[in-house]
Amino acid sequence: MYNFNLCGVCGKEMRFRHSSAKFCFPCADKRSKFNGGSRASYLVNKAIKEGLIKPVKEFLCIDCGAQATCYDHRDYNKPLEIDPVCSKCNKRRGPAIYLKTEEK
Repeated sequence: MYNFNLCGVCGKEMRFRHSSAKFCFPCADKRSKFNGGSRASYLVNKAIKEGLIKPVKEFLCIDCGAQATCYDHRDYNKPLEIDPVCSKCNKRRGPAIYLKTEEK
């Protein structure tokens, strides 16, 4: 008897995926290409290089007080509205609001 994971987006049974996978192939493709995370990360890194934002290693996590390891976006439509958090708290916060795209 096999145990299959369920996709975190659509809830369908995931076959042929690694046991640690959280999304089925179609949902994973949509999330990586269209959610805005890559664009937001690019803009934050650019702002850090330009000196507009301090590097995350200079902050403590605003949730637990541990050393911050990343910036968390709550809304990819506002890429520079970020919170310094540790990776544990970043996972606990869950996904951000996806980038709004115009459908043609």
